[in-house]
Amino acid sequence: MHLIRARAGRPSAQRTDTFTGTVWGDPVSAAGDEPVANTVVFAPGARTYWHRHEGGQLILATAGTGFVVRDDGHGGALHSGQSVWTPGGEIHWHGAGPDSLLTHTAFSFGPTEWLHEVGDEDYERGVREASW
Repeated sequence: MHLIRARAGRPSAQRTDTFTGTVWGDPVSAAGDEPVANTVVFAPGARTYWHRHEGGQLILATAGTGFVVRDDGHGGALHSGQSVWTPGGEIHWHGAGPDSLLTHTAFSFGPTEWLHEVGDEDYERGVREASW
């Protein structure tokens, strides 16, 4: 057994550089561990930028409702207790629904490549049209 003291006295951090809206994150894994694991809280309407993970990403929703959408428009709602696997290299965004917080723990494998912001039009289209 290995007890991971990920935060080690570090406060939760508001994420700004690659997120739109109010987003808070806490590391779950220790620095340098693979996969990188973070618990993230998104305010209603908040979301990541478009991005991809070299080795993929597993998201476990723990509270609220949100969305995960690929760059081709496919995706869907993500509710508390559900999970989603995004394969390596697949461009996507994830975040809260317009009327709900979303808390999830994300396990990211390999480097993350951050792309550009998900604008309001893309967000609204993704929420409206997303379907698995």
